[in-house]
Amino acid sequence: MSFNDLERGTGANSGNTRLNQLQASQSPKDTQFLNLQSSLALNVFKINANVQGILKLVDQLGTSRDNGKVRKTLHDLTETTREMVKRGTDDLKQLAILQSNLPHQASRLKKTSHDFQLSLAAFQNAQKLSAERQRTVVEVVKQTAEDAIQALSPQELAHQEALIAERESEIRNIETGIHELNEIFGQLGTIVNEQGTMIDNIESNITSVEADTREADRELVTAADYQRKAGRRAACLMIVMIVVVCIVLIAILN
Repeated sequence: MSFNDLERGTGANSGNTRLNQLQASQSPKDTQFLNLQSSLALNVFKINANVQGILKLVDQLGTSRDNGKVRKTLHDLTETTREMVKRGTDDLKQLAILQSNLPHQASRLKKTSHDFQLSLAAFQNAQKLSAERQRTVVEVVKQTAEDAIQALSPQELAHQEALIAERESEIRNIETGIHELNEIFGQLGTIVNEQGTMIDNIESNITSVEADTREADRELVTAADYQRKAGRRAACLMIVMIVVVCIVLIAILN
């Protein structure tokens, strides 16, 4: 492709033409499957990006940068990611249903499912780390408050207790999220196993059809051989009969 082609947009038009031809060659179910797969892949990308953001915020817990804004951002980002995980789970279930009628898309489903589960595992690990860090901070705050209880004013003591209650509530929330993820992992395992069984059944049916076809071919060959042999026997019998008739006629004429 020349530089002039690029300037005129010939290359881009050619690429668009090939893409349009590819889309036109797909069945409506294939198009629906690929669109949903693309949406789920984007969701996986966003989940991974959120996990990195969560880890950066977790690193600030218990440090001089730990404040209400950091904790709220961490909470909101965690909740947003949970919703993305739930939507992704529903999308993967729908993708598996679509693929059940599209056996040639099995590898795409397997890869998408694998990528999604890796993202879930990363998110779960980030939540566990967040809960552990929160527990550590709570213990430090409690110990500090106990050591300085005589020096703290009622207002300061109430503030410390409020912080402890806030962090403990977040820990419980995180633990609930981890439990939900465990359930989702179980659901995904069922989807993968069912899909694997379905693929095995498809392969088994294909193998069975191939075996039946080969057996039918053998039977046709056997029938053809029998027919040829039967034809030869009939021809020989006809020749013998003609010879006998000729001999009889010659005898009568003589």
